[in-house]
Amino acid sequence: MTEYLTTGTNLPPYMIFPRFLLDSNLSETTKLLYMLLLDRARLSMKNDGWADAQGHVFIYFTITDLAAALHKGEMTIKNSLASLEHTGLIVRRRQGPGHPNRIYVKIPSAPAIQTDKKLSGRETGNCPIDRQKIVPVTDRKLSGNKKEIINNHLENEGNKDTPAVYGKYQNVFLTKDDLCDLKRDVPDWQQYIGKLSSYMASSGKAYQNHAATIRSRALRDKPASTKRNYDYEEGESL
Repeated sequence: MTEYLTTGTNLPPYMIFPRFLLDSNLSETTKLLYMLLLDRARLSMKNDGWADAQGHVFIYFTITDLAAALHKGEMTIKNSLASLEHTGLIVRRRQGPGHPNRIYVKIPSAPAIQTDKKLSGRETGNCPIDRQKIVPVTDRKLSGNKKEIINNHLENEGNKDTPAVYGKYQNVFLTKDDLCDLKRDVPDWQQYIGKLSSYMASSGKAYQNHAATIRSRALRDKPASTKRNYDYEEGESL
């Protein structure tokens, strides 16, 4: 049963949904996860013992509890946490074996809410890929568990080249320069992108620099060159 709102209606318990999330390119699950973390952080702000030596408020929220609260799988929660960390909306600190991570919930500064490219930018101009559609990260709206980006790839500070996403599972981040360098130096670059995408999706592992990871694997797979011996005895012909 439902009832109309009146000026004296007591509202049921609710959470605050930050307005800046409406313009972000985060998935709906990631937005809800941030809202849940922010609500828990608001409780920490009102109670003693939930701030570190620098005065930064933190929370504890296990992946199992987050998955249960949002009725999602644990892998989906891990991917959403990685997305929030990639955009700078949370910071996780390990507390040692057997202890949950300490989570710091962050909010954008007032100017960043309007201009932060990671949240609401629109930028194109990527090096084209043969037979593959390129969509910049900031232009891509993701939804559903299968399309959740594993966002542990960190952009270099001051880098204005917006990464685009590649691979079957849309979890490999490469800038325009990264892609052009790989096309030049790695003959089977598309195959390596596909392998890296599948491996990260199946294992849950993430890498800080995907271009460097692909280059490293290509060098590892490259057969060692054999040096020919051109020494010869007098009277012999080459």
